[in-house]
Amino acid sequence: MAKRTNGSEKNRKEPMSGVARRLWAFSGNECAWGDPHCSTRLVTEEGAWVGKIAHIIGAEPGSARHEEWDGQDVEQLRDFGNLMLLCGVHHDLIDSSVTRHDYTVEYLRAVKQKHEARYRYTVEAIEAEFRDTVNGSRVRPAATMRRFFAWEDANQDPEDEQETLELVNRFAGRVGGLTRMARQVLALVVHEESTDFELVLRRFSADRTTLLSVVRELQKAEMVYLHDEEFDEDRGQLSLLSGALEGLYEMWDELRGFCHDEKVDLKELLVDLDFSRLD
Repeated sequence: MAKRTNGSEKNRKEPMSGVARRLWAFSGNECAWGDPHCSTRLVTEEGAWVGKIAHIIGAEPGSARHEEWDGQDVEQLRDFGNLMLLCGVHHDLIDSSVTRHDYTVEYLRAVKQKHEARYRYTVEAIEAEFRDTVNGSRVRPAATMRRFFAWEDANQDPEDEQETLELVNRFAGRVGGLTRMARQVLALVVHEESTDFELVLRRFSADRTTLLSVVRELQKAEMVYLHDEEFDEDRGQLSLLSGALEGLYEMWDELRGFCHDEKVDLKELLVDLDFSRLD
């Protein structure tokens, strides 16, 4: 069993600077336990903190899974990769001398990764939104669309291809006028063709008010529609609208098919605004 690097100094210390904040950002305010899913909020509606930071590899000799530590860098024991946010019940479950042996380092790392992956996208999206705001949403227009026309194999004459190119670049400009989150939702709906509002809500870890605002933005742009009428059989679904396509009425399907066949990430076009991928 590895021992302390210094007999007079404990290995167990406060998390490294910024680590607690990062753990919180990737928690979604939920316990990381996922088998079965634990929906315990780490901060209650009353504002009480009930979460606990748990070590995957215990910091002190005799603690849970401490024997898995290689004894090299003690700082790793309090770094982000070795810590996870749990509710009190699951924290005690993996640390108890009775049950700790049921939970290996590999298992807990997988639990942490799966939970945090749901929220990592949102945190990175917030950072990207900031960059958008600072730098402006710059559209990189298509120049020739040769790759797209070759994929389409429609044998259009040069005049028709030029008209399509101009229409696509005007459409790109309209997409560029959306907020980044609206573009992300649009890319998801185009990829799925239609999708459930509640699934999108969970996917983006957004609150309902924010997502409804984004959907209204997309509806105003005539790109996405939320079925919310009481007797609509598709109630709760997000569907694509063609109003923004201006003569390119098959473009949603064509973008989906092109990106799939040509191994292009749809988000490169609709989120990053790089329509040169069509060239």
